[in-house]
Amino acid sequence: MKRIQIGFDDTDSKDGMCTTYVGAVVVDRIIEMGAKIVDYPRLIRLNPNWILKTRGNCAIAIEVEAEDDLIDRIKKMVIRTVEELAELDHETTNPGVVFLEGENIPKELKLFSRKVIQDIVSIDEAEELAKKIGAEYHKFKIGRGIIGALAAIGERLEQDFTYELIAYRVPSNRGKERRIDRESVFKMDEMTYPNTFDNIDPSTGEIRITPHTPCPILYGIRAENPSIAKMAHKMVKALEPIERWIIYKTNQATDEHIIYAKISEVKPYRSFAIKGEVCEKPRIIAGGHVIFKIKDDSGVIDCAAYEPTRKFREIVKGLTIGDVVRVYGGVKPKPNLPLTVNLEKIEVVKLSQILKKLNPICPLCKRRMKSAGKEKGFICKNCKQKLPKESVIIEEAPRSIKLGIYEVPPRARRHLAKPLARLPPKTW
Repeated sequence: MKRIQIGFDDTDSKDGMCTTYVGAVVVDRIIEMGAKIVDYPRLIRLNPNWILKTRGNCAIAIEVEAEDDLIDRIKKMVIRTVEELAELDHETTNPGVVFLEGENIPKELKLFSRKVIQDIVSIDEAEELAKKIGAEYHKFKIGRGIIGALAAIGERLEQDFTYELIAYRVPSNRGKERRIDRESVFKMDEMTYPNTFDNIDPSTGEIRITPHTPCPILYGIRAENPSIAKMAHKMVKALEPIERWIIYKTNQATDEHIIYAKISEVKPYRSFAIKGEVCEKPRIIAGGHVIFKIKDDSGVIDCAAYEPTRKFREIVKGLTIGDVVRVYGGVKPKPNLPLTVNLEKIEVVKLSQILKKLNPICPLCKRRMKSAGKEKGFICKNCKQKLPKESVIIEEAPRSIKLGIYEVPPRARRHLAKPLARLPPKTW
């Protein structure tokens, strides 16, 4: 028996297909050939900020155990399946397939995977690594997909991971409105949350398990373990036939894309977690977006809660100068604008005091006194009692927000962003 690691990426386009569907077909064909799938196939989300990313920016890895004489047949089948299903007519679709024989994953490949998830990697870098570790690779057109294919093989999900059960539509229904019983999704969420998550958006009542693209996916259920995913799947009532379904082990909802950094270390096309002090009060700009600035000992940077984050913006608007926060989000350059962190989450670490001045209470009438004029102290309009200006009362104003972590709603959440439902309880 031999082990072979299979990876592929970049088979989809904005008009259709999905790399996870190609993975589901490959898995079924491998099983039909008499080989064994080791563990669950892996769905690995890559850097969500890269300008050349595919639609969902995911790559697939499958670890297979097979008789020696099956290995070459499996390789040919994988290449044939990618040729058959990939959107090769689209200019931006450039699939890549990688095979790596054996069980051991080189350290260089694991480091490469982390870089692809958090940073930027070229096709040349991927080819150089493939040659160094003895991986066989196949490029379709310019073959950009070999980057994700290698990364998927190298990402072993040794720390945090989740699962996703994906159900696919029959070909005749693709591109049409998806038909699912809404009430069954709400019931499923009620019965399985937080062991499943991001099924619905509570702020809008929107179902989040169905995509809005012409891809083959009918729905995807994100879960903490496979048994919960299967249970949830049985509870969802599909009003159209399901061609096939599969469970992937994945880095979704893990924050693996986040780099902890100082402001001076921030670069475009990456995602960061930055701790800093609010140094400019939030302001609302055209479109309803909320912008504020934070600083640390290395610099200043803008942070933004954009309109699609809805009520999350109210949290951001409650910040003031002196508050200490940790912001999480991606950074993409925009013409004529400074680098800005597009917020996915915000942790309020420390709240500054907001002091307000109040006129004193009349010691005789117990009524609030009025100003007697500039620098003239206070006077009671009822009994004419006077008090000096030093009698002013200084109180701490209540804050509209509290310490804690706040997140954007599911409708605005990226695949890799870890929702609060997955964070351990914490006392603030």
